[in-house]
Amino acid sequence: MYEIRFSKTAEEEIKKKRLDPRKLGEFNERLEKLKTAPDIYGKPLRRPLAGIWEIRFEKRYRILYVIDNQTKTVTIVGLKHKDEM
Repeated sequence: MYEIRFSKTAEEEIKKKRLDPRKLGEFNERLEKLKTAPDIYGKPLRRPLAGIWEIRFEKRYRILYVIDNQTKTVTIVGLKHKDEM
């Protein structure tokens, strides 16, 4: 199991989005998936964002994260609307 951490930027972006309870529930479901297998459920991004992964939720949002296999941590670095990507 991986530990989920949030960067300061990600915390601010999540607060700005003001997710309703349904979206927040799906967001938490995605985090649970990342705890078990972040490289299976997500997709690596290409340059210039190489090293960052994404997982979709609500068809419109992307959770951006970095995997550290040595420490078994997934750091959430952003939450973006698909139009912001």
